Amino acid sequence: MELKPIINSFEIKGKPTSIQQLDIGLINTNYLVITNQNKYVFQQINTDIFKNVSAIMENIEAINNHLKGNHYKLELLTIINTNKGEHLFFDANQTPWRCFKYIEHKHFTFNELNNNIMAEYGKAVGHFHACLADFDTYKITNTIADFHNTKKYYQDLKKTMRNTATKQVEKVKESVVFIRKFEDRFQQINRWIQKGKLPLRVCHNDTKIDNILFDTKGKNVKSIIDFDTIMSNSIIYDFGDAIRTSCNTSNENNKQISNVNFNFEFFKAFSKGYLKATQSFIRKEEINLLSFSGILLALEQAIRFFTDYLNGSIYYKTDYPNQNLDRGLNQIALAKKMMINEKEMENYIQSLSQS
Repeated sequence: MELKPIINSFEIKGKPTSIQQLDIGLINTNYLVITNQNKYVFQQINTDIFKNVSAIMENIEAINNHLKGNHYKLELLTIINTNKGEHLFFDANQTPWRCFKYIEHKHFTFNELNNNIMAEYGKAVGHFHACLADFDTYKITNTIADFHNTKKYYQDLKKTMRNTATKQVEKVKESVVFIRKFEDRFQQINRWIQKGKLPLRVCHNDTKIDNILFDTKGKNVKSIIDFDTIMSNSIIYDFGDAIRTSCNTSNENNKQISNVNFNFEFFKAFSKGYLKATQSFIRKEEINLLSFSGILLALEQAIRFFTDYLNGSIYYKTDYPNQNLDRGLNQIALAKKMMINEKEMENYIQSLSQS
């Protein structure tokens, strides 16, 4: 693809000297563009997943403006407008592109995590929630229907299984029998959200470590990025997704299930940082679900991986045919390991909330 016409359509400073495709993310296509004056990230947005791109950009702008005026300590995404003063540029195929100023940072890979990093990680996610605790969720658009609705994902999986070849279904059947044990808990959480027992708050909805940028010395979180999935939800999903993605002793792409285990020390470090930052607003009902939230999100992600596998891997990028199957099995193994520690996690969370 010829990128120069796209790059030249934005108000960037300087002339491009380097263009590099970035191997990040499972949805959008990203490029680092370096000019003789600055660095930028250009993104080709996947409209098969993100259908209301204009609303996404409006959400990002609204959240940025609120955080700027609410003592937010982290660096925000700087949107670079097009030459026409717009947030998006549509190429000849009507594919939307956008541009952000590049944030200089240190990025920790999964294998580099330690207790100090996890504590800062938890503190940053908590700080993000705290600064948005007074934001009116009616002012943002939920751009993906039923996102993090575990009950709905499970129903979709069962429907997909009924319409898929038996050979593929057999490979996920045992895992689905295990997931079925939690169906009542999925429904209960939905009821609590609908009745307001679990309040709807502004959530990031993709709090994996990949979206956390540290300063160049690697000591403190500098920025939380990727606001595409900012919507109203329960904060237990943000907490649980961070735990799911960082407290697994093996990353989700490792198909050696024997390598999967739960790092309880990482859980404690993240929880301590998170609860310290959220003590001004978090409710007892939310605190009581934090210990289960990692299990919930591992199960949810397994459901989503299995569904995509049965559908021919049309949502998540894959490197080989059965990768989404392997990813789902990885997450089932993680959920089982976390279940062993659930009571201990609950006790630790309660000890923090009472101190």
